Amino acid sequence: MKKIFGIVGWSGSGKTDLVCRLIETFKKKKILVGSIKHTHHNFEIDKEGKDSFKHISSGSEEVILYNEKKYAMISNHLKHKISFSEILKKFSKNIDLVLVEGLKNLEIKKIEVFRTNLNKELLCLNDKHIKGIVCDQPNEKIVKTGLPYFEFNQTQKISSFISDQISK
Repeated sequence: MKKIFGIVGWSGSGKTDLVCRLIETFKKKKILVGSIKHTHHNFEIDKEGKDSFKHISSGSEEVILYNEKKYAMISNHLKHKISFSEILKKFSKNIDLVLVEGLKNLEIKKIEVFRTNLNKELLCLNDKHIKGIVCDQPNEKIVKTGLPYFEFNQTQKISSFISDQISK
């Protein structure tokens, strides 16, 4: 089973920036990281006019874009919702850690990214799976949670915290 850790927060809180910094930090520690970015929006990676789009339009159920250094798969045959566990199986076996951006309701250990100026509620108040908070400025509500908290620029400390959490 792969080690999995989530990064959650409201839109505009800084999740993607944090995930990218964490990936860089773990990579320097020789930890192989995979990542999942959840989106609520419909998305297309094969644009009209591209060959992969033509393959799908012609009826292909799956198309793999490939060269010797990387690949991507476009699957068009899903008649049901794909589960998170099915997505995890898509990663190669050598991945040490999967960082999940988004998927607030997923029951995995995660850290909340909180930006004060968004005027949103803390997610951790209703989610026992949130183990810490990354914030722009600690406030009374954050301190009262009793959870460890970090400032945005404390990437090294945040990565150490995540390492500790996934080893438990």
